Amino acid sequence: MQFMIEDFHATLNSINNGIVVVDKKGIIIFMNQWAEMIIGLKSTAAIGCIVDNILPDNRLVRVIETGAAEFNQRFQIGMTHVLMNSTPIWKEKRIIGAIAVFQEITELSKVAAELEEVTKLKCTLQYVLESIEEGIVVVDKQGIITMMNPAYYAVLDKKPHEVIGKKVTEVIPNTQLHEVIENGKGEMNVIQKMNGNNCIVSRIPIVKNDEIICAVGHVVFKDIKDLKRLANEISHLQHELEYYKERLRKTLGGKYTFGDIIGETKKIEEVKHIAQRTAKGGSTVLILGESGTGKELFAHAIHNGSSRCQGPFIKVNCAAIPENLLESELFGYEEGAFSGARKGGKPGKMELANGGTLFLDEVGDMPLGMQVKLLRVLQEWEIERIGGTKTIKLDIRVITATNKDLEALAASGHFRQDLYYRLNIVSIQIPPLRDHKEDIPLLCEVLLRKISLKLERFVDCISPEAMKVLKAYSWPGNIRELENILERSVNIMEEGICILPEHLAPIMRKILKPQHVEKESTRAELVEIRYEAEKNAILKALEDTGGNKSKAALLLHVNRSVFYEKLKKYGIGYNSPGKKR
Repeated sequence: MQFMIEDFHATLNSINNGIVVVDKKGIIIFMNQWAEMIIGLKSTAAIGCIVDNILPDNRLVRVIETGAAEFNQRFQIGMTHVLMNSTPIWKEKRIIGAIAVFQEITELSKVAAELEEVTKLKCTLQYVLESIEEGIVVVDKQGIITMMNPAYYAVLDKKPHEVIGKKVTEVIPNTQLHEVIENGKGEMNVIQKMNGNNCIVSRIPIVKNDEIICAVGHVVFKDIKDLKRLANEISHLQHELEYYKERLRKTLGGKYTFGDIIGETKKIEEVKHIAQRTAKGGSTVLILGESGTGKELFAHAIHNGSSRCQGPFIKVNCAAIPENLLESELFGYEEGAFSGARKGGKPGKMELANGGTLFLDEVGDMPLGMQVKLLRVLQEWEIERIGGTKTIKLDIRVITATNKDLEALAASGHFRQDLYYRLNIVSIQIPPLRDHKEDIPLLCEVLLRKISLKLERFVDCISPEAMKVLKAYSWPGNIRELENILERSVNIMEEGICILPEHLAPIMRKILKPQHVEKESTRAELVEIRYEAEKNAILKALEDTGGNKSKAALLLHVNRSVFYEKLKKYGIGYNSPGKKR
């Protein structure tokens, strides 16, 4: 049973959601590593503490008191906004504790629900083993008994303390289970005498990572026809287990394809075409674009459009993980590598991405010291865990994304130039929404369907006046802001009618106010003023930076490509301070 618990804990620790389990008194009894990262406290310090002292505003104690699960609780831990689901843990019609699963609101993963299903499946398997009349025994790779069900105890006339931890050859007469461990050859439905009776015995080696880790013995004491019933029961449970394994695999894999990228304008079609061609190769990809343009969606689509689509898609947000944790998160660590290191160590995200894709989001925020180590990985395609000496070969594709101008950062020394060249083998520039506003009606159609399903409210149209406002708005937050605006509108309006201008955010409704509708002459004057102001700002920035365009763009907080477009627009060339051409 111990190996099942360890594997279950390993499963929980490998999931990128925080998990906290408390007993019926609200005392923390388990906290996984992702929860440690979000809360900012090691599990060794948290376990044994009252949950309210560690996790403010949680509802675990209330869940234990009421027995009712609570979902979609939003709150903030430090700078991290999370969504929490809290569920009571039942055993034999009584509550023995509660479990909280929380994740960043930006994550749409359904891992919490899948974990609940896996937990139910584990309990179902345990109850089946305890209830069936056939004997089940499990031995580890040393031939030591680690689990035996009540039916087997009864036939042997022994108590658990007389069996668990003993060599199988000392407990079960004529057993050959230890030989299965040694040679790896299983046996199915063979006849063996036990206590003077003929029994049907099956011996099965259990293999993990090409290594035999244990063996299972199955004995039918009664009529052989009962074997068919048990086989059907086990087969059904195995199919269920495979189903949930596949669901978990899909959760770790890429979620989106190129079919999920909405847009029919020339700019979007060109970007999709480049990304689709890039997906077929294996080169490193750098995705550039403002916040909310869909950089992560493109990363998922490239993964799913590649030969690695069956492998894992592992995301790391370089801006969200503290600098002192980022190295262990990427490279993993060995047992004893540092104070608080988990027993047995932990694989890093790079190791977990083997055979698939590693997506480094917000790579422009990666600390310079970490950039050196990432550069070595991209050169050698191998790593060592922290505190380890074993070299681990990597077979991964690296996709990075940023909303910063990496070229300008590299030129100013804020980002390593050699790493920039390694990342920029193929770059994909995603246009902001203001540059393809023709896609807004189609985007609204798709987003409204998604929002209606989420909120269980049917809204499927936008009035011409409201659409005019949406098209006139500048969208600094891009598609993410559009989705938020639409979701707000659906929340405050009556079901079954079109979205009207009054349903939109106040900042957008100003677009339709009369005082904002200027006369043509006034508008022309305003354009002239903006033209001169912008041109003068560019000239001043070039003068202050000695004519260095990259530094000037950084000084003005604009993308380098946008800065060059402005130079072309205003007919500005620059060689040296005070010398325009």
